[in-house]
Amino acid sequence: MFQLVTGQSLNAAYLFLQVEPAIRHGLKELETTNPRHAMTELALMAYLMGMGFDYRTARTIVESWETDENLLAQGILTETE
Repeated sequence: MFQLVTGQSLNAAYLFLQVEPAIRHGLKELETTNPRHAMTELALMAYLMGMGFDYRTARTIVESWETDENLLAQGILTETE
């Protein structure tokens, strides 16, 4: 176990519970889009959650990026393989 701050320990079960909503979202995305797009969204949400955003905020931010013309032009969040 790794101590983040005094009295707060970090373990795999705790981490999983924190990112599970993002994982569920990624799995649901796989039903309607390609794996690269779904995994990119999942990774971005998990990263934002690690930065301190809650799941709903992280999801909203990532979903808003799907309409960003610069990201689309670079192929970062496109739905094509």
